Amino acid sequence: MIICSVIGYSGSGKTHFIQKAIKRLKTELNFEVVVIKNIHQHQIDEEGKDSYKFTEAGAVCSIIKNKSNENAIFLKKKINIEELIRWVMKGPFKVDIIFTEGFRNLSYPTILCVKKISEINPQLNENVKVISGLITTSKPSQKSEVKLPIVDTEENFESFLKIFEIK
Repeated sequence: MIICSVIGYSGSGKTHFIQKAIKRLKTELNFEVVVIKNIHQHQIDEEGKDSYKFTEAGAVCSIIKNKSNENAIFLKKKINIEELIRWVMKGPFKVDIIFTEGFRNLSYPTILCVKKISEINPQLNENVKVISGLITTSKPSQKSEVKLPIVDTEENFESFLKIFEIK
């Protein structure tokens, strides 16, 4: 199983990168992809909803399913990202790749999404293998200053696969 971390400031293109990568991984390699997103601003489940009431009453897990066969799992348990990744890996469904979004302290190969070159150095760490995000739309002369590969999943999908050893 492959785990890729995606980091970057808000509005840098993280979700766009993951979205495009998922589409290509699914259509071209038939990969099953899981995304674990770190949400900083709001809660996932709303107060007053049944799933919220169940977990507030003490349920460790509340699973909801709608008429469109969409499911959501709410774990009301202190669980760190590594435990969550292990849980997904051991789960009942085939998973080929996990993207994490917004978890800065993971030691997995990382894609740093930025809007401009000045955002790279403050966020750079030893796990960053690729630069992506909105910078892929900037002028080529600016990109030449960057030491790491700049990958747009639409234009450089093969490079992304090679760097992350995805087959």
